[in-house]
Amino acid sequence: MKIFIKVIRGDGCIMEVHENTKIREVKKQIETDLKVPTAQQTLILYGKPLLDEKTISFYPLIKDGTKLHLVIKKPESLNVVLARFFKNYYTEDQTNVIIEEFMKDFQEKVRSLSLDDLERIATSYLNDEGV
Repeated sequence: MKIFIKVIRGDGCIMEVHENTKIREVKKQIETDLKVPTAQQTLILYGKPLLDEKTISFYPLIKDGTKLHLVIKKPESLNVVLARFFKNYYTEDQTNVIIEEFMKDFQEKVRSLSLDDLERIATSYLNDEGV
């Protein structure tokens, strides 16, 4: 069956899916077609988010021609990711101190790199990803 993926304030795409296709697989195809990382995607059907581990058949309202809305979440900042991790092991005050010191150290080290160093780092990451 064909479903339509509509991006809020953006383009969309048409996808061919089967009843046993998992939502996670739909998101991977969206990543390929629309260049939106799966981690930033939320698929919505009639105001409800679809769960990655469920299949198309789990949602009886998805039929041939159904339109799913794609909400693109902003990527999380490094501070947010670090805070979530450190809060598992430290108090909030300790977490804030650790993140503050980490960010100072990180910025100092990045400033010490030359443009050639940064280009080499970026190129190595792009080559690892196969881009």
